Formats: sequence, structure tokens, C-alpha cells
Amino acid sequence: MQLRYDLAKIAAISEGKKVRSGKDHISLRQVEIFRATMKFGTVTAAAAALGSSQPTITRELSRLEEHIGFRLFERRLQRLVPTARALKLFEEVQASFIGLDRINDFIDRLRDASEEVLTVASLPAFAQAILPEAVARLNATHPDLTLQISTVDPRNQSSISGFNFDVGLIEGVYTERDAESRILWVFQLVAIMHPDHPLAQRNYVEPHDFEGVNFISLGSQDPYRLSVERVFDTAGTQRRLFLSSQSASSVCELVLKGLGISIINPLTALSYEKHGLVLKPFLPAQDFVLSVLRPINRPVVASSDALVMHLSQICAQIHHNLVQKRLAVDDRGRH
Repeated sequence: MQLRYDLAKIAAISEGKKVRSGKDHISLRQVEIFRATMKFGTVTAAAAALGSSQPTITRELSRLEEHIGFRLFERRLQRLVPTARALKLFEEVQASFIGLDRINDFIDRLRDASEEVLTVASLPAFAQAILPEAVARLNATHPDLTLQISTVDPRNQSSISGFNFDVGLIEGVYTERDAESRILWVFQLVAIMHPDHPLAQRNYVEPHDFEGVNFISLGSQDPYRLSVERVFDTAGTQRRLFLSSQSASSVCELVLKGLGISIINPLTALSYEKHGLVLKPFLPAQDFVLSVLRPINRPVVASSDALVMHLSQICAQIHHNLVQKRLAVDDRGRH
């Protein structure tokens, strides 16, 4: 079945006229010729773009005008000048070609990627804390790789229509059967505070140390906020809960402003240490799990193995750093 565009119909609609019968339909080739002539400004340039000749383009434009029943161009000093109708039609034709242009652009990107395309979906905390270093290492060994990163929760995508990532980074454990899940590392949550806070002098902090203290919470649905809440409820500690943020990075910024203390993942906390943020072990230790997902309904991208390897190595280095800072014990983490 031939793909066809109805320019006469578009013109009639744009001028508020009734649409005539299907005999006014024209072919995709005629649309391409009209579009190229409008886009490049001359018949010669349009012919070159379409791999045709100037006489052919001129002849086809005349046939097009005859077919649709109105003039598209005026001939002035051996040049084609678009009519008002032609300008209106060109706007509609351009809109029709937007989807096709996007497809062609994507095909070009796929063609330019001489090896492959790797798509990563990651929670923002991991996209900021560990993914950049992993990507840098991957680029060193796979310089022709095209990598696309999306900072969304991979679990929020639809497994019914198909996950659109090759590697996903999440917190916690994933048990659904639509993706292979592997625990990459198990860290422990840390307490964070301003360097002038009284608790900054402690070697570690416990629930009773937070009694009556301004506490900045994570979002209400964050699973690690819920686990921390249970610890304080069990201890009977009453904190001053007046501020919360869904983002761990935002929590760090608020703590550095002296608005309170908090308990968050160590990956984000370490990235703010250079800004003066103080990190302390929180007891009893609360695990923070980093897992990697691979959808079972997508072809395996070879470089994904290398990316996961780099991520695992980076986690090991971060864990060693935490041990050196006495924020973790040496026998925890590896899976």
C-alpha cells in the first residue's frame, strides 16, 4: 500500500473550505519534491538533495500544481517564489515529517555507533555518585560505545510494554521475574551533620543521641526513611521532625546550612564531605543495598558486563574508603 498525503485537503482545511473527494490525493514523492523545493529555495538545490535533475523537479512541480488545482509558486526573474498557500502547506508538511525526521536521526545515531548502544536507567543518587566514574572507565576500553543515561527509577517502567534500559541501578532488592537482579554491594547508612554540631565530636551516634534534635528526613515513601523510623520508634526517641526532602543531595545541602542532622546513604554523603559535611557511623547499623537489574526481554549488550564490573570495583573502593574512615567494618559489603 502506497503512503499518500492529501495536500489539497490540508489547504482546504487551512482556508476553512470543504474538502473534496479522494481524487486530490497525491503521492509521497510529490510531497518530497514540494518539501525539498521549499526547504532549499531553488529547484537546482532540491534536485541535488533528491538525487534528481532540474528538469524533472520543474516538471513534477507543474504536475503537482495541476493535480491539486492551485499554484504553489510564482515565477519571478527565473526564480520560484512560494505563494501564500504554499507557505501554509509547507507548515503542515513539516509537521507531518517531524516523526520521520526523528526516526531518521535515531537511525543515523545507531549507524554512527560502530559498536553498540548501551542504555542505563539509574536512581539520581547513583547517577551522581558512582556512575560517572564507571562510565569514564568504560569509555577507556570501549571508545566507540554510545551510552545513554536516564535518571529515573528503573522499577517505574512498564515490564508489560518492555523495559527500555539494558542496565538499571536501584536501591534495595528486586524480586519480580521480568528482570535479572543482582545485589552489587551492601553499605550501611551514615549519620550526617554540620561540623559545628555537638554530635560531630562523637565517634558514632545512636538513637538516644537524637532526642529533641532537629532531624531532616527523606521523602515519606522512601524505604530507608521507613527503616530508620522503626529504629527510633523502637528506641522511643523523640526527634524534632520539621523538614523533609525526597533527594539525598538536597538533605546534604540542608544539613550544611545547619538546619539539622540526618541519616542517609554513604555514597551521596561522601560526595559532600569535601564541602565540610561530617559523617558518623549510626548504630545499630542499617543496611543500604545497591542492586543492578537486567531486563530479560532485551537483547544482551556486550558492554553491559564491563559496566557492571566497573561498578562493582568502584563499590569495593568506596567500601575500603569507608572502612578507613571507620564508617564501615571490613567484613561487610561484598556479594
